[in-house]
Amino acid sequence: MQPPSPDPTGVIVTGGITANALGIIRSLGRRGIPVVYIDSDPGSLARHSRYIDIRLTSKKTNDSESDFISLLKDFAKRKDPKMMIIPVGDEALLALSEHKDELEQFYHLPVPRYETAQKLVNKTRFYRMLNEMHLPHPKTYFPEGLAELVAMGKTLAYPYIIKPAYSIPFQEEFGRKVFQVKSPRDLHRAADKLRDKGMDVVIQEIIPGREIYAFFTYFNELSEPLAICGWDKIRQYPLDFGFGTFCKSNWRPAAAHDSLQLLRTLRYHGFAEVEVKRDPGDSEYKIIEINPRTSLQNTLAVACGLDVAYAAYLDAGGRAANPSLSFRNNVLWADDFFDTVSFLQHLARRDISKREVIDSPNPRKVRSVAAWDDPLPLVFRALTLGQRAFRLILSKLNPRLVSKS
Repeated sequence: MQPPSPDPTGVIVTGGITANALGIIRSLGRRGIPVVYIDSDPGSLARHSRYIDIRLTSKKTNDSESDFISLLKDFAKRKDPKMMIIPVGDEALLALSEHKDELEQFYHLPVPRYETAQKLVNKTRFYRMLNEMHLPHPKTYFPEGLAELVAMGKTLAYPYIIKPAYSIPFQEEFGRKVFQVKSPRDLHRAADKLRDKGMDVVIQEIIPGREIYAFFTYFNELSEPLAICGWDKIRQYPLDFGFGTFCKSNWRPAAAHDSLQLLRTLRYHGFAEVEVKRDPGDSEYKIIEINPRTSLQNTLAVACGLDVAYAAYLDAGGRAANPSLSFRNNVLWADDFFDTVSFLQHLARRDISKREVIDSPNPRKVRSVAAWDDPLPLVFRALTLGQRAFRLILSKLNPRLVSKS
């Protein structure tokens, strides 16, 4: 890849609740590329990075999309030439996609068209599309309303999951990605929680086992993948249905094939994070999800010698090199905080392998937040989690005291 020009255009990174944005900020900031950070939360951990040149605050995108778009238009008047925008969360991605035509006169915008973005973000539309295209995925059912959800759920074999069409509102409301249903009682509890929430959901079979594979990629305007880095998702939090906390880089062409073909068929442009799972019943990799944005494990790609964000930056400036699809295997990545919890829970369940036990304490693994040249995000994260833990303990001892604070 060519080095950036003496006067790089710079990048705008939108915020998120994880260290996803932090990895992108560090990757580009370390190369001397000016970084502007936009977030709705003044206390986000990425905001504390030393590699941010300008910090902007917007209202939550799903609360005020117009405020977010207006902020971008106003900021564009202060910057010339064009900057590039990298969306980290679903809300920002959908807003940018919907306003793609009007924003492209101000910015380089590597995002898919709105209709394409909706096909991936909206899980109801996503799994219907997979059905129509006869692509391998978990068996999925589409109830219309709560009454049909309960009626349909009673006819299916337990266990299964109830998954939302839109992930973020569901996670904000319930603090989890899915409802796991193991009995009629679980089904009725889930229905009660969903009552009056106005959330569309699907019912989906659970593929057994832990063989999950994911990869992070960037497709140019010709729908060609310019960079791909893949990994085995060894542990996650919460267990079984959470975000990856311990991963090992690996290239599995058979696992990536169908998803790459789907993105080409959609004439996709932008970042994508793909997750598949091997079904032990037929040994086939089933598509779990395709997120049209950057990946939490983007720092793993950098450590493997394949900086996906920088490849996109070069492409935005018309300076992309040949596709880079080769990366180092067996590089480890771990979440600084939640992987310890996941590790201990797997130990308690006795479903952890000897290889995991050997790899876990490896001091050379890539970290999600910790970095010697940028220490403040880790300090902020530790203080924040420590405060939450203290309040949780206090609430157990004296609930009235916490409610007054």
